[in-house]
Amino acid sequence: MVHRIDEFVRGPVKSKTLFPALILHLIDRHPDHGYGLMQRITEVCGDLVAVNTNKIYPLLRRLEERGFLTATWEHPSKRSRRVYAITEQGRERLERIKGLMLPYLESISSAIERLKSELYEQL
Repeated sequence: MVHRIDEFVRGPVKSKTLFPALILHLIDRHPDHGYGLMQRITEVCGDLVAVNTNKIYPLLRRLEERGFLTATWEHPSKRSRRVYAITEQGRERLERIKGLMLPYLESISSAIERLKSELYEQL
């Protein structure tokens, strides 16, 4: 039986911290629109973080409403894609999240290494 990796990385840390941090991080590196972000997340995470339009656009709107992102139309004279950029407040939030998330990511990495060692190391 094959499981998606994100089935094992669930809960409030993933949904309230990991995904927003990843969005803020990617936009900090390069402003982008929703579809572009979805492609970049897939490139970085593969199956680790499942992303779709029902997930990303509401999150982008919430991050914008909270002042962490700004958005402009790609073509101001007509309705087109919204390009998101990070604000200073967004950068501060990203740094706070990263500081809190590092111990969590290290514990996941350590647990995976122990599991891998247990299952595949020769005795």
